[in-house]
Amino acid sequence: MELVSLANWHDPGKRRLEAVRAAHERDEAALLELLKTYLILKGRKRATLSPKTLETYEVGVRDFLAWAWPPDSPAPLVQLLKATADDLDRYVADLQTRGSHLEGQPLKPSSIATYLASVRALYRALEWAGAAQLPQGVVAPRDPTPAYERRPALPLNLYKELLARLDPSEPTLQRDRVAVRLMAEAGLRISEVVHLLVSDVHPRERLLEVKRGKGSKQRTIPLSNSLCAELERWLRTRLAYAAAGEMRLLVNMGGRKAGGRGMTARMLRGVINAHYQALGFPERYRGAHMLRHTAGTRFYKASRDLHATARLLGHSNLNTSAIYAKMDLEGLFEVVDRIDEGD
Repeated sequence: MELVSLANWHDPGKRRLEAVRAAHERDEAALLELLKTYLILKGRKRATLSPKTLETYEVGVRDFLAWAWPPDSPAPLVQLLKATADDLDRYVADLQTRGSHLEGQPLKPSSIATYLASVRALYRALEWAGAAQLPQGVVAPRDPTPAYERRPALPLNLYKELLARLDPSEPTLQRDRVAVRLMAEAGLRISEVVHLLVSDVHPRERLLEVKRGKGSKQRTIPLSNSLCAELERWLRTRLAYAAAGEMRLLVNMGGRKAGGRGMTARMLRGVINAHYQALGFPERYRGAHMLRHTAGTRFYKASRDLHATARLLGHSNLNTSAIYAKMDLEGLFEVVDRIDEGD
């Protein structure tokens, strides 16, 4: 993430004047520049902040501005530099009842929490500029649905259907199969998959290096024999399709402009969802991240060890990994089937 050189934000005196001006004039672009500068210089991840995270924060701030000072209003409904905890509580309540102020769509509790986090970040930036204070004591609404219900894993029978569709004898499907297996059997996030380089794969050691993990964390993952063999086959196939100098593991197989270049997360997400749709998977089982959940449940079921599951998935908190112990629908089927056997 590059920091745009903005003298007004780097000089403390000018920073305050510019922040006050931007808030009084509803200068959305300037407020977003202040947010970006603050996050890169003072945020928890600082210069390693991902463009996706920044984009998410910017959406939340734009939504808050649309609520506090609608574009068609000559004056703010809420004074941006004097917002209180009560004001933010009203904003959260409005998100719950009305939804997005930009698109008018209902929001899930997790999205509301993200929007509130974005607004908090904006006020921390304004506080850094000496222009306002962060309202305290505002909390996001609790989602009554347990995490393991919100984020299901793909049942084993459907996963087998997906692999059966991805015929490794066809190059494009072979690539898609590698991507799916890296997520569902090695536990990678989609962003980690698309950032893999050829040099991150170590077949002789059966190891995979993940150098662009969440929060810029790195980890080394052991590979099963079958997944390692699949990766070796793909590396040979890839030679015929990769553009000169392209080092990313997964490459685009078609198109004049992108042919042979590394895949993006958006591109891979679309490819995977297309396979789900072609197979007629229930709506509950959609999304690329579900494959990582599938890996988590399989890791835990095979080991019954939260420490091993956390290590493989790159979790720093065991409570995060504990969710996968509750996602194991296969185990629950075994329980209810025993009831039938006992009748």
